[in-house]
Amino acid sequence: MKLVRPLMIASTLFIAGHANAATAIDPAALLGQVQAQAQASFDGLAEDLAVAAWMNPSNSAEPHSAGIIPVGVQIAVETALVDIDPTASHWAQIGYTESIIPLPRLRASVGVPFGLDVGVMYLSAADLDLEMIGYEVRMAFGNYIPVPMLEANVRYHTSTLTAGDMEIANSGFAAMIGANLPIIKPYIEVGTLTSTSTASGALVAGPVVLAGSEKTYTTTAIGAKLELAFFIINAERATIGDRTSTNVKLGFEF
Repeated sequence: MKLVRPLMIASTLFIAGHANAATAIDPAALLGQVQAQAQASFDGLAEDLAVAAWMNPSNSAEPHSAGIIPVGVQIAVETALVDIDPTASHWAQIGYTESIIPLPRLRASVGVPFGLDVGVMYLSAADLDLEMIGYEVRMAFGNYIPVPMLEANVRYHTSTLTAGDMEIANSGFAAMIGANLPIIKPYIEVGTLTSTSTASGALVAGPVVLAGSEKTYTTTAIGAKLELAFFIINAERATIGDRTSTNVKLGFEF
């Protein structure tokens, strides 16, 4: 009995101490976990869609207006194959299981004298609920480089993609060098991209409110344009941050 009594007192003090140190049971704290998980999925989806919304160069370095007439036109269809991780939480929750998102796009550009080109790109993928419009301005200055067949340009591009209540707005600058060979015209471009995600509608109306963000990426594109009379085939591999895409374009120019 003398041994049991001290043990009971010690046990009582132990339990009381742990009860005082324990955190109160608060179910509302679960909302914080849900909020953090949903925000992480939103941010991951925004990074993937920034690649889909990027207006890649998909063209060689020489200006459209360098042909027979002082004005050049190019009209083409393009498919962007955006690489994704289907096991990522944002794709797993949506139920998308492929490792590539194929995005068909329409592109058109016009070149005017002095090496200036302006272009537009449009995407509508109803099955993915995606829509995008993009614009670019390029200025070529290969004529000022004293190296035969070496071309170069700089460009500014901007694009906006919507996916339900989510919007991705991209803008960026890039510089390109390439070789203006008779049939095949290789090029490489390096640039910077600023992508801003915005949530609206149901994404901000419920108990879980998602917030957009702004991120900046380095972009690179390596490709080549094949010219067959008035027809062109353009293929390139691009990197946007740590994401990648493959882009193939078919069209004509004159």
